[in-house]
Amino acid sequence: MTISVTPLSESFGVEIGNVDLAASLDEATFSEIKGVLIERQVAVISEVPADVEVLVGFGRRFGTFRPHILTQYRHPEADEIAVISNDPESGFGRTTKRPAGSFWHADLTYEEKPCDVSFLYSVQVPEEGGDTRFADMAGAYDALPSTLKDRIEGLTAIHRYGGRNPGGSIVKLSDEQRAAHPEVEHPVVKAIPETGRKSLYVSPGWTVRIVGYSEEDSDDLLEELYRHALRRRFQYRHKWRDRQIVFFDNRSTMHSATPDYPADAKRTLYRMFVAFDDDA
Repeated sequence: MTISVTPLSESFGVEIGNVDLAASLDEATFSEIKGVLIERQVAVISEVPADVEVLVGFGRRFGTFRPHILTQYRHPEADEIAVISNDPESGFGRTTKRPAGSFWHADLTYEEKPCDVSFLYSVQVPEEGGDTRFADMAGAYDALPSTLKDRIEGLTAIHRYGGRNPGGSIVKLSDEQRAAHPEVEHPVVKAIPETGRKSLYVSPGWTVRIVGYSEEDSDDLLEELYRHALRRRFQYRHKWRDRQIVFFDNRSTMHSATPDYPADAKRTLYRMFVAFDDDA
């Protein structure tokens, strides 16, 4: 099987064609898909069947699943899948003030061992609005002034689920969930093992503060990094169609749901989180 690769933006993001995930992928084809993901950071495959076995099987090829903190939203047929929905009839509808995930973040960085690759699958999406935006944090790092690169080299930051509760878009934790997920510390700059490329590894959603900095100085530095990373040149905006899977390198991107669809429009996505086996 020979896949096709179509760029979605100048710097990152591709659509991969000539792939049937319902069929067994040979090792050469899968290795090519994984290589494209690592090189281009965001990959899209369309016309993927709404079959949890197909989705879980594809995710498992990449490594070891990481569970989501909100265990109450696990798919009833597959613990590996988390459901995000605004549809109360689905049994997974969320009642946050703003749509879930509508803030810039990387997945699970509030965990000691976050995921390396994340997956989103469109079960039902609005005809208009509800796009997902992605930010190229490796490209953003590359474009930083050398003085700022030197300043942040070796720094670490504290990450916490909820961060500072960005805009009422998150589900509150139970006491048990909160106790099981204390604050964690990660480097501000993360090197991608397969390429050696460096990436910013902070987000407005989960990063609380820079270690060793006063609150004011930490806020100023983080805001400077976010302002830079969220320039339009580092963004790709994905317009969803039903039955698409978008998978992305969680080590070198941020993403955010766009809450611009009508209140009565239904939006349901499946999510999976995987760590490459070398990191498991």
